[in-house]
Amino acid sequence: MCALEVKLQVRPNLVQRLGLTLLNRRFRGLLLGIALGPTAVVYTWQTLVRPIAFPGRVIDFYEGYVAWARLLASGADPYTPCLSQGCWLQNVYPPVVSWLALPLVHLDRGVTVAVALIGAQLCVAIFILVAARALRIRDWQLLALWVLAAITFSPLMGEVVARNLQVLLLAISAIWFAGWLAGDRWWAGAALGVGLALKVFQAPSFLLGVWFRRPWTTLAAVLVLGVLWLVGAPQYLGEYLFKIVPGGDTTTAFAMKVAPYTMNVGPVGTVTRLLHPGSMYGDGTGIDTTVQLIGYAIAAAVTVLTAIVLRGPRTDRDGRALEAALVVAATPLVVPVVRPGHLILLLLPIMALGTLALRRGDWRLGASVAASWILIGPVYLWFSNLLAAGVGAQFVRPGAETALAGTVLLWIAALQTLRSHRAAAPNPAVAIHAEPVTA
Repeated sequence: MCALEVKLQVRPNLVQRLGLTLLNRRFRGLLLGIALGPTAVVYTWQTLVRPIAFPGRVIDFYEGYVAWARLLASGADPYTPCLSQGCWLQNVYPPVVSWLALPLVHLDRGVTVAVALIGAQLCVAIFILVAARALRIRDWQLLALWVLAAITFSPLMGEVVARNLQVLLLAISAIWFAGWLAGDRWWAGAALGVGLALKVFQAPSFLLGVWFRRPWTTLAAVLVLGVLWLVGAPQYLGEYLFKIVPGGDTTTAFAMKVAPYTMNVGPVGTVTRLLHPGSMYGDGTGIDTTVQLIGYAIAAAVTVLTAIVLRGPRTDRDGRALEAALVVAATPLVVPVVRPGHLILLLLPIMALGTLALRRGDWRLGASVAASWILIGPVYLWFSNLLAAGVGAQFVRPGAETALAGTVLLWIAALQTLRSHRAAAPNPAVAIHAEPVTA
């Protein structure tokens, strides 16, 4: 009894006190309310009101997709600028993207970009709501947390303002994720097929369906992909597959010639900058054989480790969520060119892993997810701004690799969590309240 009294008299340390404070639901609600209100106002101003009222920057949607559609409408090859000037800054999308933009070539620019911006905001909302429904999130506090994490994620904000196609792929990824958790659903495959038709970046998600023998998902994806590619300017499909796609692996160093916002933040880009430091500032015209071989080795290692941990399909929803999270997290590590905007798809594994961490009270996993979000988002943005301004380049140079560090950290967290996963109920004594997930 005396020992128990002595133990109760020991004051908790700072970390323990912080944990106990966060377990207080009223305090969490107050904290989220204080953070979400002003942040939502700033987000609305920066990504909706100001871009429409003061359209002063290059917009990917109009200067890219609509401009390529204009070339297609005139009978010109939409890939001519890519082949003559370098594919990094030109059209690297399948011809169906230019074909789908054909109805917009004669519309007013101001109206077009305003409607596209509203569409981009709807895609963000669709992603959050569909992913939350798939994860069976019914607690407003948990939903508010992911809204806050999404709208303050700097790669997402940039892609929304640019009206980039990547925001649509984010919404599509949530639909595929919902279908993956529900089982073998044709509509999940159809959504994935649309994403693949617009950009092949999501190919690993398709391979996951093949690996786990989900016939309806796989068949629907193949059919939708085939139909869209066959009706959308198919005369340029061969050029895209055999000239543009292979060219993406040989122009990686060209990305170092432009602002850090468009740097290659994938493993190949990091290896290029380590072996050829001048490539970061525009020296050199491409990557050499050594860099390519190292890039292939990294991609192979990530693929093998991911496949080993995946093994056979899980039967519970948490397990299936971890499968999807692992594959999406691994994708930027196996492709040769990764723009910072591509990393917005990592919001899906961040949301899935973070929700699981909160339900289980797994603070180590939660800390890994939070650190990944910070490295990919605000830390990389901060270092990028310093590099772009030329402030202390020799000291902040490692900051160019923080996005990759965050991606690797998220992939490792997903890898370890799935490897040790056992279907279990959440611990109500330590977990933040959320609707439990069952098979």
